Parts: sequence; C-alpha cells; structure tokens
Amino acid sequence: MNSNIVLCIPTSFKNRQELAAALENKHGVEYVLMGRIFRSTVSSDSCEIEIIRNRDRFSSMTSSLADDFELAGQDKLDFATLQQIHNCPQIIYLTSTDSDYAGCLRIANLARVLLQVGGIAIKVESSGLAHSGEKWLTNCDSHDVFDIYSLYVVLVEGKDHYYSCGMHNFGKADVTVSIESDVGLAIYVMNVFNYYRLTESPILQDGHTFQPDIECPHYRLEWVMDRESPAHSPQHNPHGRWYLALDIEH
Repeated sequence: MNSNIVLCIPTSFKNRQELAAALENKHGVEYVLMGRIFRSTVSSDSCEIEIIRNRDRFSSMTSSLADDFELAGQDKLDFATLQQIHNCPQIIYLTSTDSDYAGCLRIANLARVLLQVGGIAIKVESSGLAHSGEKWLTNCDSHDVFDIYSLYVVLVEGKDHYYSCGMHNFGKADVTVSIESDVGLAIYVMNVFNYYRLTESPILQDGHTFQPDIECPHYRLEWVMDRESPAHSPQHNPHGRWYLALDIEH
C-alpha cells in the first residue's frame, strides 16, 4: 500500500536556471538538480522535482494558487504572503515514495533548502495543509515528533465525524471519531492516538481499546477503508482509518 508525499512550493524563480544558480550560490554543489531529481550530494537524500509555470497550472481554472493556499492555510497565511503566492512565476512540486517518518523528515529538509533560496510557502498536497515558510523552517528544526506531525496532518470536521488526513505520509492509517464527541475532546483524542502510533508503533487490531489518558473515556477500534478522498487523490489513505467508538463497557 504505497502512497506519495507531495509538497507544493510557490517560488520567486522565473526559470530552472535561476533555481540552479540560487542553489549553487547558497550551498555550492551540496544540492543539485538532475533532470527530474532534486538531490543532496552529501546525504544522498533525494526526491522527484517538477517545475511548472504558475499560469500554466491555473490558467484555465476559476481559483488561483493563492486561493488554494489561503484555504489550506486555515487563515494562518498573511495577506503579503498570499500576494507573493498569487504573483509567483513558478511552482515546484516535490514528490517522494518514502512514506514513513524518516521519509517525511528527508523531504521536509529538501523543501527547507528551497525555502531558503526563494520558496515562499509550502502546501502538503497529500493532506491539504499549507504553512508559511517561517512555520515550516521552525518545525523542521524541532526534535519534537508532534511538530513534524503538525506539518503533515490536518484534522477535519465531516458531516457525522471528525477525522485526520495525512497520516499516510507516515505510512499509517488515519483516525476517525464520532461527531457526537465534544470537538475539543475529539481533537485531543485524535492527536494523542496519532502521536502514540508515531512514537510507539503498536500493533493494532479490530476490537482493541484505546484510552488517551486516565481522565478520558475508552474507545474501541475498528479498521475501515478511507472513503473521504477518491483513490486517485493524493489525500487518499490506502492504509485506511481507525474508527474510534466510545466503549460503553468501561
């Protein structure tokens, strides 16, 4: 069950040559563009890179790149940043098939390099969550698992349940909680459940129970397929979802 990590980075570069020159000026030969591959010559970390013109991507659409970032940024991107995104000449897409925690760190650091030389912001296409360049750089420098998790995973309110989107970036199933739960409790439960799986890697099965802390209720687990996003969407989770239902037996 493979899935891709996909990052979108609007940039100030007018062409590929400007990007290559900026990389060389900032980092020498440490980071290179090799056809469709962006690679570190020091660590050998790499990912696929695609560079397209902003007007080619959105010329026939009613929305703009800035609209996408504003929606995905959850009102955390300021007007100046959105204007830069709207006027950016080129968009860079980074893609990696290494969907696990280490893979998320590698592509996050490659994206950081691009931010340092002319990237404006980052949208994780494989979760639908956007960040300012400053936020991305700050979290990348953190050793806290939750800060890295926060770059890739968004919590969503659906029609009859809350759910996370983006855990497939880490190679794991997402989580779903009934909308009958208090929204604050639901957010807490989902974040604790996802963090627990990232830090402990437990083996989970249908019928197992989970309690976020001693003050919280117990939840019984049931694995379900991901039906929130179509299979062709970068936000689709092929690992499915863990549905957490209140366990009335406790």
